[in-house]
Amino acid sequence: MSSPRLFVELPLAIDAQLSIDGDQARYIGRVLRARAGDEVILFNGRGGEYRARIEAISKTQVQVTVLQFANGDRESPLPVRLIQGVSRGDRMDTVVQKATELGVQRISPLLSEFSVVRLDTERADKRTRHWEAVSRSACEQCGRNRPPRIDVPCRMDALLAEKDTTATRLILLPDAPQSLHALTLQPASVELLIGPEGGLSALEQERALDTGYLAVSMGPRVMRTETAAIAAITLVQSRWGDLA
Repeated sequence: MSSPRLFVELPLAIDAQLSIDGDQARYIGRVLRARAGDEVILFNGRGGEYRARIEAISKTQVQVTVLQFANGDRESPLPVRLIQGVSRGDRMDTVVQKATELGVQRISPLLSEFSVVRLDTERADKRTRHWEAVSRSACEQCGRNRPPRIDVPCRMDALLAEKDTTATRLILLPDAPQSLHALTLQPASVELLIGPEGGLSALEQERALDTGYLAVSMGPRVMRTETAAIAAITLVQSRWGDLA
């Protein structure tokens, strides 16, 4: 059986003796039911992973010794940024989880005109921290050692004010004249802009197109926002990334 993988916000180095506390310590002891002598794989998002041995476990703390470093990040050669309209319920959690598993490097939650969700500054910060936790958990499962960057939710004005022109910018619209699958581009990086449950307003669509986004569709059926995100990332990674 493979050793469980854990994200830790700690500096990692061979021979280091570390104390893991909080939720991770409780997870190791109560969920994994680990014991002294068991091994775990630790990563902190700075590259690579570390094999460590558990030395002692209490209810609130786990002592480990770092044994070995492995330089394997499993990142896609295609940088993908997902700009996702914030949706209600656990839909956004699903998008963050699956986007992480599919190799997205950056996730930018978007508060659009038709967004059902309304977030003030405090709630936006709280949701961002929650999505970061979802992403780290997904990394533990899928083998990534670098969780994607997750931005604080922003409005369309802030998004369109960005001056990065190196990425191929795609906006998913159900009535776009060309499909994502039919594109003949060879992008160095990709941005995917996907609206929330209510879609993007006509003005938001127009402004995105004026800023350089290319409208593409995902076929004849209208997808839920979370389905569209997963399908689009899968197609992009299979065509230009590392999804076999």
